[in-house]
Amino acid sequence: MPQHNRPLTHDERKAAEAAFKGAPFDPKWSDAARKVYLGLSTAIANKRNEAFEEIQPATPTTLAKRAVTEVKERMRVKSTLW
Repeated sequence: MPQHNRPLTHDERKAAEAAFKGAPFDPKWSDAARKVYLGLSTAIANKRNEAFEEIQPATPTTLAKRAVTEVKERMRVKSTLW
């Protein structure tokens, strides 16, 4: 599908700004503005998901088990001090 370079219309520009800000879509905008908004919103959401996937630990269950073990150990030490 060929892409044509042209300046954005006023409502397309407003839709792009709203998408970047996370603001809601204005139903008064045109169908072309809706496409701009949905396209940018989808792309931004996908980028955020990719970023979260990169920073998640590889083994979350191991970290959770370690945290529970540490809490149990602290409780055991406190109970022996009383």
